[in-house]
Amino acid sequence: MFKKISILLGILTGGAAIWFGFWVYSFPGIENLNKQDPGLSIKIKDTAGKPQEWIVGTKNRAWVPLSQISSYLITAVVASEDDAFFQHKGFDIDELQDAIKTDIEKKRFARGASTITMQLARNLYLTKEKTLTRKLKEAYLTYRIEQTLSKNRILELYLNIAEWGPGIYGIGQASKYYFGKSPAELDLNEASLLAVILPNPRYYDPFTRMARVEKRQKYLLMRMLMEHDIQDLEYEVAVSMPVELRDI
Repeated sequence: MFKKISILLGILTGGAAIWFGFWVYSFPGIENLNKQDPGLSIKIKDTAGKPQEWIVGTKNRAWVPLSQISSYLITAVVASEDDAFFQHKGFDIDELQDAIKTDIEKKRFARGASTITMQLARNLYLTKEKTLTRKLKEAYLTYRIEQTLSKNRILELYLNIAEWGPGIYGIGQASKYYFGKSPAELDLNEASLLAVILPNPRYYDPFTRMARVEKRQKYLLMRMLMEHDIQDLEYEVAVSMPVELRDI
């Protein structure tokens, strides 16, 4: 009897290993993301709602290297989206525990705990559906991205494919659309506003819901001050300045 059970367990284990191998093999090669032109594109919708292909890499004329992006924008996005980004390996354990607790209480996937790396994995390769299968794929891709890419490369990819408004993708388009300037020219006030748009650019639309955006922006600036990401004078100047959006 024991021998039969051992054989059965061996078959099940072997089958699971084979299934996992095929599952992993079906995933895209993360190594290509280290190239300036990974040969990858994602599906987006333009400002008219028409499907388009958004090229990942420098073949995209709107692509902006990390070195040409305002340090204020980088700091603000990390503070807003994933303040432990430079410390974790793709997963924020504290946030995950809180999210799992909330999901159990609500009996559904009610709360996210997405790090920047997890968001990048989802934006590059996955759909937005909230299913267990997608979450498992996201976890594996997140692990592989963290193992393969530097933190700076992860940030560069993330900032260049993130959605900042209807049909507005990447920081190159976003900075021109909202402020009529390049990403390198963004000041703290502008950078923090763009950072708070990221979670939900339709809900936090500064052209139609500025009061909501400014409230979240001031909260972010205070957090950045408390975490010593910015100095007192920088904070005071930013909160005292009116936000001047480009005329559209």
